[in-house]
Amino acid sequence: MRIEKIEDKCNQCMLCVRDCVAGVWRIVDGKSQPVDVELCNRCSHCVAVCPCGAIRHDSLKMEQIIGVNRKNLQPDVYRDIISSRRSIRQFKDAPVPRDIIEQVLDLARYAPTASNDQNVGYIVITDKHLIEETANTIFGFTSRLFNKTKKGIGRLIVSLAGLTNNRYLRVMDYAQKQNAETGRDFILHNAPALILIHGPKRARFASDNCNIATTTIINYAHALGLGTCLTGLLTMYLRYSGNLRKKLKVPKGRRIYASMVMGYPAYKYTNTVSRKKPEVQWL
Repeated sequence: MRIEKIEDKCNQCMLCVRDCVAGVWRIVDGKSQPVDVELCNRCSHCVAVCPCGAIRHDSLKMEQIIGVNRKNLQPDVYRDIISSRRSIRQFKDAPVPRDIIEQVLDLARYAPTASNDQNVGYIVITDKHLIEETANTIFGFTSRLFNKTKKGIGRLIVSLAGLTNNRYLRVMDYAQKQNAETGRDFILHNAPALILIHGPKRARFASDNCNIATTTIINYAHALGLGTCLTGLLTMYLRYSGNLRKKLKVPKGRRIYASMVMGYPAYKYTNTVSRKKPEVQWL
């Protein structure tokens, strides 16, 4: 790895030194210099903060580093994106173009990762039959569990636990009837695309990295007119089903930390929604 400072461009503002948490950049004889290059985690901060374009880093793709247009950073626009986003469970019968999905995932690489590990990966499934098979597998499993609560020891446990009128059990009863009558998919919602977000099983903060990337995808997809919905049952099921992991080609040594469906919403939401105030402690 080589980091170079172009002396005739440098104005000695020392921002590279101040911003480098790894200690790569230090002051030597009154000037900023890259000293211990092996400490670099390729976060690119030195290049991003330099106002003079005086730093070259051979481990970075310098063509990707461009000036920030701060006029585009509109807080009201971002607030509208966040507050108007909904979890979509009804999609148009239309595919999402591959280049649009690639555009969304490309932006997600700018989401922060611990120690700049950049270890988030994706599996994009657009095969309708595979999506349907996956949904049927999950729905069949949950239905079998639910059916056990209707009779025998399962029913007794539900009764003793005071769960007879549990909302989730009642919703599952409705879902079973709707699925039988109309074929409605309550797991993956007949979506045209399914995205699995994965990271290393034993990496530090892999779950955090994947979930931050997932949030980035959700919000940017909404800004592009797409709808998404997290599919927690699938994420949980993949923890325990080697067969489904194999079918969905989850790489060895990786774990699915989040999953979502994506498509074009069947209809528009004209209003925002009500949400509880956050619980905040000030110290």
